[in-house]
Amino acid sequence: MKVSRIWATALVGVCVVGGIVSTTEASAQESGLAVVKERARKEPTSADASLAYGRALRRAGREGEALTELRRGQIFAKGEAAITAGWEIARTHIAKRDFSAAMASCRSVAKLPNGKAASHVCTAEAHLLWRRGTEALSELAELAKAPGASGEVLFHAKLAEGRSRELDSKDSDAEACYREAIRLAPNRSEGHLLLGAMLHRIGKDGTSELRRAVELDAHDPVALLEVGRAVASEPSRRAEAISAFEKAVAERPSFVEALRALTEAYVAANRLADAKRVAVAVLEIAPNDVLAHVVSGRVALAEGKPEDALKAGQKALELMPNEGKAKLLIADAYAKKGEIDLALEAYQKASGLDPLDPAPLVNATRACLAAGRVTSAKAFGQRAVIDFPNHAPSWIAQGDALAADNNPKAARSAYESAKKAKGADLAVIEGKLSRLK
Repeated sequence: MKVSRIWATALVGVCVVGGIVSTTEASAQESGLAVVKERARKEPTSADASLAYGRALRRAGREGEALTELRRGQIFAKGEAAITAGWEIARTHIAKRDFSAAMASCRSVAKLPNGKAASHVCTAEAHLLWRRGTEALSELAELAKAPGASGEVLFHAKLAEGRSRELDSKDSDAEACYREAIRLAPNRSEGHLLLGAMLHRIGKDGTSELRRAVELDAHDPVALLEVGRAVASEPSRRAEAISAFEKAVAERPSFVEALRALTEAYVAANRLADAKRVAVAVLEIAPNDVLAHVVSGRVALAEGKPEDALKAGQKALELMPNEGKAKLLIADAYAKKGEIDLALEAYQKASGLDPLDPAPLVNATRACLAAGRVTSAKAFGQRAVIDFPNHAPSWIAQGDALAADNNPKAARSAYESAKKAKGADLAVIEGKLSRLK
């Protein structure tokens, strides 16, 4: 398979800090697939065996093979098994981002005996592919009118409702839905995963929920990705993040989000050769993925190649003109070249495009300091700490600006604030404090 070959090339000789070898993880994933494949071979008329194999293929990112297997097993499925098979086929179409085919599968579920309740949740999940929260909630409202809703249906209905509430920025309602799903099925990973990911997104600590999701399903690539994201900003946990990302990719070799995250983690750890291999792999898998070009540019910038970074950023903007991360990459590349005016203009635009990202303000502060523009550095630093008071790098950047302005008292206060904020590297902060006069 092309994707598997790309990934194998990308990780030749790469190990996780702590001794876990990525190729071993990939072998474990293939071994897990082999087990369910063998069961399906030995039990060719078993709908359950076919369903297990089809699900495993979908999770591994092999949706075409999954559909083939699920359709084969669907022939033998009766009763609840027929509903489950049709629903799983719809989910596989969702994974392929084929909305029309997913909707058709959901409609077929509705025609089965006792299938209407499941079909409403199935249809809600299909709408969520295109972030249609209102339509999803309308389908879920019909669930109350449909007889025979099983515990499985009610569980997934709560998950779909939570996702819909998130899209409507009703985070407290979404949290309540996820917690209800966990109450309904405490030993299922999905509720813990969605709750932990949401908490992390809104700036709360969702790590314990995400770890619980991985405990319950150690081979879920999405759970592994989210655990890695939750700890990646902590310098002391960088190796843990890399391990999680590598495991996620081993479980699903075509998982572009995990590949991008792994590339960024390698750059942060200064493992540039590894980062470059994976960045090349991402672009081979997804040449039109905007953020794949951005992470490729990040590697180039870390290698001291700002011109290549600029080209990558400009390519990303061709694909999506209002992508803040692409504009930030361009700003950083200009700063690296010493073109401070162009850099500051790009930082301003990047901040406007992605106002929830502190990086444009932090990086603008650092670029101004490097260019000797202390007054501008203080202004950007002040904006950063006002907008992102719990972001340690913002306080560090402001402390650096104040120190450059010969205000050690104010700089010390900023560094002390950084120690209490998220993402604090205490060794770095203590070093800065010790250098203050």
